[in-house]
Amino acid sequence: MLKSILVASDLSSRSKPAVQRGVQLSEDSGAALCVLHVVENDLLEDRMRHEIRSAEDYLTDQVAGFGTPPACDVAVAMGHAFHVIGEEARAREADLIVMGAHRRQFLRDVFVGTTIERVTRTAGRPVMMANSNTGERWRKVFIATDMSETSGHAARKAHALGLLDNADATFVHSYAPITRQMMTHAGIPAERVHEEAEREFQSTRRELGRFIQGLDLGDLNYNARIIEGVGADAIAGLVEQAKPDLLVIGTRGLSGVKRLFLGSVAQELMGSVEIDVLAVPPGA
Repeated sequence: MLKSILVASDLSSRSKPAVQRGVQLSEDSGAALCVLHVVENDLLEDRMRHEIRSAEDYLTDQVAGFGTPPACDVAVAMGHAFHVIGEEARAREADLIVMGAHRRQFLRDVFVGTTIERVTRTAGRPVMMANSNTGERWRKVFIATDMSETSGHAARKAHALGLLDNADATFVHSYAPITRQMMTHAGIPAERVHEEAEREFQSTRRELGRFIQGLDLGDLNYNARIIEGVGADAIAGLVEQAKPDLLVIGTRGLSGVKRLFLGSVAQELMGSVEIDVLAVPPGA
């Protein structure tokens, strides 16, 4: 279960859902909550003191407006944001870092290099990107999996932290029916292609079932769904259609045909979907 939560806020409207989510999770789990703001250390001394006082007052009032977490600390530190956030998370032994969505641009790949992308890549612990403006408890959770140990670890970590409690969880696996593509290209009759594609699908379904059972998730209430496609577009398309409340992803995975979470795909998902996203690195 959650014992320590760190929320990083830049005081913008994008950080408001992160503070709200942090308060909700703290109240539900009893975890200690820290709300952190980082001030760049290139300001003049008087300006620095003013920024710190203003940030402390603002965040204290914001937390109070969302609820009464059992233990809450508002902290303002100086330095580079992603570096300070990682250090603070390690110092407080945070089980989870919660941050607001990045500033969305026209190009999806601008997510790379943002503070939340750097924290996700370097902090070594689960990072929650809070997109929801309601702060309601999650009822419908998607767990993206490529059947690698990394994606399995992400599912186990989400379950261990209690983030799947009282929610309907669905494991989502995307795959490319290679056999059908090859046979179609070779001019094999459509009926035979269909038979082979069905056989391949059933094989994938059995493999996915064995993988999920091997995760030993106790009494978790879950379903499984297999979709055709590879990469972020396949998962993002299903998210747009089914509208879950939370997406759980691993940040690395398999290579080659089954490559699903080799950094770039996880970054694309975090840079494009409009729901809460939990990104879990292998070492978390």
